[in-house]
This record gives sequence, structure tokens and C-alpha cells, in this order.
Amino acid sequence: MKKIVLMALVAIFTLSFTLEAQDTGKSRRDNRREVRSGMRWTAKDRAENMSKQLNLTADEKAKVEALFEKQDAERAGQIAKQRADRDEKINDRAKQREEMQALREKAIAENDAELEAIIGKEKLEQWKQYRADRQKEMRSSRPAGRGGQR
Repeated sequence: MKKIVLMALVAIFTLSFTLEAQDTGKSRRDNRREVRSGMRWTAKDRAENMSKQLNLTADEKAKVEALFEKQDAERAGQIAKQRADRDEKINDRAKQREEMQALREKAIAENDAELEAIIGKEKLEQWKQYRADRQKEMRSSRPAGRGGQR
């Protein structure tokens, strides 16, 4: 009797490993997408984080949150426009990459100028340093491969 129970447990245990090996990875990809989309911070969350890092006043925090909401709305408009133009630009990837880089650099410069007006130059420098440290940390933590090696 003990042998039969032991054999049944071994069979179930072995079967569970073979079923796991048959996983197509689709569920893992779906989970990654959910995690990635769940990581998006709202304007309020980003303003709260900045306030915590830089000890902003309530007025500065409110202005920063309003700025982030405005930027989110502009970004949503840009994304909609880019999706509409995607078919035209799909043939010229290098040109599209240069345009996106220029748009991103312009947006960062405008953002920094507006933030400097709200929180001051010293706090802006602290924020830039914090942002650079976070970028370095995130890049070092992601796996090599698709976008990981630069």
C-alpha cells in the first residue's frame, strides 16, 4: 500500500513539472504587461514623490502637480498623433528616431525650465541628481536583451 501511494505521489510530482515545462510564456508576457502598465504614476503620485524628495511647500507641490497634469495631457495628444502617423513613418525609422529624440529633449528642457520657476534652481539640481540616480538604477536592474544593451 505504501509503495502505491509513493508511486502515485512521484507520478503527480513528475507530471506537475512536465506541465510547467509546457508553458508557452504567454501568461508570463501578459503578467509583465500588467506590471508595466500598473507602474505608471499619476501626476499626483509624481508630485507627491517629488515633494517627499525635495521637501516642497504645499504651494510648490500644487503647481508641480498642475504642471505634470498639463504634460500628461500634451503627451496623450502626441501619442494619438504619432499613432495616426505611424503608417507613414514606418518606412523611415532613423528619421522617426531623430524626431522623437528632438521632441524628448525639447520637452525635458521645457519641463526643467518650468520646474525651476516653481521650485528654484537648487531644488531642481537635487531633483535632476535624484532622477539620474533612479535612471541608472533602473537601467542596471533590467535584463540584457531587447533594449537592455546600449
